[in-house]
Amino acid sequence: MALRLATRQQLKHRPLRCSCRTFASSGPARWGTSRPSLAAGLPIDIAPEVAQAQAEGRPVVALESTLITHGLPPPHSHELPKECEAILRAQGVTPATIAILGGRIKVGVSEAELDHLAEKGFEARQKGRWDKLWKVGRRELGAAVVKRLDGGTTVSGTMAVAHLAGIKIFSTGGIGGVHRGAETSFDISSDLISLSDTPVAVVCAGSKSILDIGLTLEYLEAHAVPVAGYKTSEWPAFYTATSGFKAPMQLDSAKQVAETILMTDRLGLSSSLLLGNPIPEEYHEIGKALQIAVDQAVAESVENGMARSGKQVTPWLLQRVAELTKGASLESSTFRCVFPPSGLDSESMLITHCFCRQGAHSEQRHGRRRGCAGVRKAAERAPPPTSTIPSTPSSVNALLPSPSLVVIGSLAVDITMHPTTSSPLQTTAPGTVSLSLGGVAGNVSGAAHSLLEGHEVQLIAPVGNDLLGSVARNGLRDRGMRSDGLLEVGKEEGRTATCGILLDEKGELVGGVADMAIAREVDGAKILERLRQAKPKVICFDGNISPEAMAQVLVHCEKAGISTFFEPTSNAKSLKLLTALKSPAVSAVRPLANPLVSFSTPNLHELTTLFEHVAFSDDDDLYAPGTWWDHITVPADQLSLRLPPWVVAEGVAQMALRLLPVLGTLFVKSGSRGVLVVQRVSGVDAVAHWSRHQRAAAGAQRKQTGTVVVVSAATPSEAVVLRHYPALELNDTADEVRTVTGAGDNLAGAILAAIVRGLDPAAPRDLDRIVDLAQRAAVGTLRSEEAVGDHSALRALLPYPV
Repeated sequence: MALRLATRQQLKHRPLRCSCRTFASSGPARWGTSRPSLAAGLPIDIAPEVAQAQAEGRPVVALESTLITHGLPPPHSHELPKECEAILRAQGVTPATIAILGGRIKVGVSEAELDHLAEKGFEARQKGRWDKLWKVGRRELGAAVVKRLDGGTTVSGTMAVAHLAGIKIFSTGGIGGVHRGAETSFDISSDLISLSDTPVAVVCAGSKSILDIGLTLEYLEAHAVPVAGYKTSEWPAFYTATSGFKAPMQLDSAKQVAETILMTDRLGLSSSLLLGNPIPEEYHEIGKALQIAVDQAVAESVENGMARSGKQVTPWLLQRVAELTKGASLESSTFRCVFPPSGLDSESMLITHCFCRQGAHSEQRHGRRRGCAGVRKAAERAPPPTSTIPSTPSSVNALLPSPSLVVIGSLAVDITMHPTTSSPLQTTAPGTVSLSLGGVAGNVSGAAHSLLEGHEVQLIAPVGNDLLGSVARNGLRDRGMRSDGLLEVGKEEGRTATCGILLDEKGELVGGVADMAIAREVDGAKILERLRQAKPKVICFDGNISPEAMAQVLVHCEKAGISTFFEPTSNAKSLKLLTALKSPAVSAVRPLANPLVSFSTPNLHELTTLFEHVAFSDDDDLYAPGTWWDHITVPADQLSLRLPPWVVAEGVAQMALRLLPVLGTLFVKSGSRGVLVVQRVSGVDAVAHWSRHQRAAAGAQRKQTGTVVVVSAATPSEAVVLRHYPALELNDTADEVRTVTGAGDNLAGAILAAIVRGLDPAAPRDLDRIVDLAQRAAVGTLRSEEAVGDHSALRALLPYPV
């Protein structure tokens, strides 16, 4: 069957997640932060790159997104925002583009999300319908979240979100203002209201020249908004460096700008600084030509009466300017005049550095709190202004929320060499060499993150202090993942895990070298240091870490009541778990009733290897504790009658049953033959539920090929469940499968994501949902060139986060 993936529109079926809060209608109290949890429970996702920068005291600048959704047509709507972000990154600044996606407020968007917004904007423009893509100001924020829409944020919307996220600087092209004819239409941009009561500094290229700039400056003065020109006494007019109006103030250095913003903040004033930075001199000629067209359009609007038409005048002026300039006003080269003006010069980085190191202290002194929960906590712990914030795991975790899922193991850099022609050995050949992230833990965590987003997944893995270590860190950033769990190892202690693969011209494996020793050398105490700072629902570990580290993780999870998940990795590495289970520390905490490993995902080879060591062991206390086998006996006739023949003939079911005292719920990966789930269930209600489900599944099985269930109840409160799920079918296309690398890891990551979101494998319908999601993720990866596929289309299959 062809796969039918979920779409973003299915988000509307998710339960609403929004805390009810009451805000004053206007004035400083509206954004007053005396409430201890201003953003707690709100649907805000701060990108890991942004959160990491804030935790480490590095500068962050907010960017708006209406330029992407409503401002420019493709390809400019794709290219220019990326250029803005690249310019900021080149100056050591982390960009935080703010937007709305599926009702989630995003502080920092990925390249794929940016492209999605641009494409949706183009589609809406073509159809002339914007009901699914809003221009979101502060007024529309709440409704856009409730309706689970996509949207580009305006100046007012971006300021509101930046304030919640603890970002102090916002860059934009031109601000809104008082529209021409406002004396009758009362058409005044909400940007001006936000400037008066939101403490986020805005750096822009001035007021848009189609507005009434004189009245705009008067309005700002009446609302006590600090307005200054940067190194100029003239207030700029977007396309041109001069507007004919004086700037109320002139600030001549980045130091003056920073001190002004800081002092305004410390005085407890509700507004911040509006800084006008004129366009660079090299763009003056372009700007003058555009301004001529603006002046002509304004004059025509007076002559034809359009100037008195109220809110229709601004769209008319924009359209007329585009006509007069033959579309030049809509070209990205035009917008490069004014985006991103907040770059100022290299000296301007002092501004954001000041806020990263001093802003939180200022808030603490004045009793103001802002940002999401992690941001608020970081502000409360902030040192005095003269101190620096150390880049340590503790400071990072002070900002990032506790993960819901921790994955421990190997993060590797895969180097794949694919020659395009056949060539003799001992010489080079033309071809391609590609780098990608790999490692079992890296793939599993990446797949789970692709489904969960945000900061829910933390990867704990060693990386070397070498060039490939930088590649690995950047790879995590490109995936949008947090990196606070990485364990840096010195050059003398180990190299970043690497796997070099050589293919032939047909793409078949010739050979390779795997350097994975670094994972074995990691001290379990370092892993525990990270785990003690987190409160996850599940901890997963792969077979790359040492048995000693596994033992420490298992003891920690048993004492903390955290579920565990084991990904065996390979035949040989799977046996490390058995060594760990025999350690004295594990023996001291091991319960008789339940295995220490809650879930596991062995393939058929790993299952066989584990079974052979368990079946021929004399350690009954470990592998057959107490009266265990009195409760999980399954008559052979039930297996033969109800399961596919190969499951019994090859001993797969029997081997999995023998491992239940060790591995808990097993998801046996069987490739093209599907997934076999084997687990023990306890409780009278649970056993009765599965028994009813078995009867229903048997009836459906007679009608069509599908899943089969075997439930063997030894007592009314104890039973064993075996459930087989056939593999999803691929479309019959020759190039459907691009790579099988990582398919099993993606399946494991999807199972973890589902469990984290509250789906219970011990519940029949939940198990169906878990395996369906996992198989879809695995199949999606087969179509990807990377080891981790893009599973964003599958997010709607998960329960909404609670």
